[in-house]
Amino acid sequence: MRKLVYVRIVHTSADMGSLSKELTQVAISKLGREKWENNQRLIEKFWDELEKEIFGLNLNLENTRIYQDGLPCEGEMGIKIIHNTAELGSKNYQIIEKMVAKGARIIATENPELLIEERNLLLNMLKVSSTSEKEEAKKRYIAKKDFLLEQRDAYIASRINKTLENEETGILFIGAEHNVIPKLADDIEVLDLVKH
Repeated sequence: MRKLVYVRIVHTSADMGSLSKELTQVAISKLGREKWENNQRLIEKFWDELEKEIFGLNLNLENTRIYQDGLPCEGEMGIKIIHNTAELGSKNYQIIEKMVAKGARIIATENPELLIEERNLLLNMLKVSSTSEKEEAKKRYIAKKDFLLEQRDAYIASRINKTLENEETGILFIGAEHNVIPKLADDIEVLDLVKH
């Protein structure tokens, strides 16, 4: 039996890489600094509780594969991305780093081309200066967003289906908008942490 722990996550600005600064500025301008800071405290609490819940599962980490939303590589490059993002303050990647230190393996989860396409659409929205250009960039993003999400979900599920071995446990850290579960192989037993 193959098992997958399905963890819906809240992304922090540290998770967003090169888009971090711009996305933080947009959030502060929309919410105001006080609301944004309060939101950051809530997100920090979410991650602290989630970390306790994940380690409370007592997984055999040497028999665990980690699948991460937004991670297109594994091996040395994947470890470097995990480490660098953890150092920037990502609680998500700090948890993964702890799991890897105890024997878990990271798996290339995402299709790089799909990630780049989505990133470029977001970047175009953030970088243009005129209101009309922003509206056009937003329309382009909205027009492609659902299709890209569907394609990413299908790819993520295929990676899990192909790489998760019998008697292994996978843990998928995935943004709340994703819907990977229906695309998983029938022989994968899913523990959805949102329901616990």
